[in-house]
Amino acid sequence: MEENKKANKLLNILLAIIVIITVLAGAVIYYSLYKYSNEEIIENTSKENTPSVAEIINNAIDTDSTKDVVTDVNNNTTVATGDADSRKVLNEEIIVLYDGLILDAKEMGIVDLKYIDNSNSNKEKYIITYYNYENYQYKNSTLGTLSTQILEGLVKIDNVGKVSISEKYTAIPREVQVVNSVPSVVLENNTEFGNYDSKKTIIVDLDGDGTNEYIVILANKESGESKIELVEATGIVKAELGKMDKSGWDLTSSNGYYLSYSNIEVIDIDNDGIMEILFEIPTSTVVPNSISVLKYKNGELGGKTDIQCTLVK
Repeated sequence: MEENKKANKLLNILLAIIVIITVLAGAVIYYSLYKYSNEEIIENTSKENTPSVAEIINNAIDTDSTKDVVTDVNNNTTVATGDADSRKVLNEEIIVLYDGLILDAKEMGIVDLKYIDNSNSNKEKYIITYYNYENYQYKNSTLGTLSTQILEGLVKIDNVGKVSISEKYTAIPREVQVVNSVPSVVLENNTEFGNYDSKKTIIVDLDGDGTNEYIVILANKESGESKIELVEATGIVKAELGKMDKSGWDLTSSNGYYLSYSNIEVIDIDNDGIMEILFEIPTSTVVPNSISVLKYKNGELGGKTDIQCTLVK
């Protein structure tokens, strides 16, 4: 009997040891599995967020990220390089068109308007989006198109305004007014202006100094004389921009032609904040042969003035 009790006691001790060992083993296994699972999650997350060496290299040489915007070296404007503008290249000069012909915006004075040589391999660069201006205000943006042949091997750009610029910037930074009279400050200093029966004045701050300049267009229908004067804010004439008299036109085909405000555009064509005066020189041809580009800055007028305008007979 005593031996049976000792055997049962020993058996209970063995069972207790087995239970304790089982519980400890289970705890160790559970802890190991939990730790391994967390380490795997962290590792996978790190892999998702950290690019591989191959990805870093691919991103560095991927040119697609540079196709949206290109900034020119002069920092004048940002050029979108999509659609029609994709033909533009970095460092390209601003393209200015007058009635679809190329105008060299860098030269002040009389500038020859140029047709595009249809045989030139670079002609396609002019088929881009232009920003169009006319009558002293912005019109719209349009895609320029090559015209049908005008002269042998020469074309111009169609579907654009009177003045068209290849870059988008504020080409008319200040208000331009046109009135059918001569301001009193001008008339007080130039009483002879009252003798003309047709009078218009363009009022604009050309150089951005806070004071207006006056471009006065005068015509006398009886004498056939017309002229355009640039007058400073004080009312003093700065320069005679151009003039035309009856002897200058063919009475058969051009009777009654006078210089008018339609011969002039006031616009900042070189994006320097100064508004140039573009003055068309009338001829008998459909497209003008040349134009004057005048810049008024710090009280000085650059470019050729006192232009004798005549219609070719």
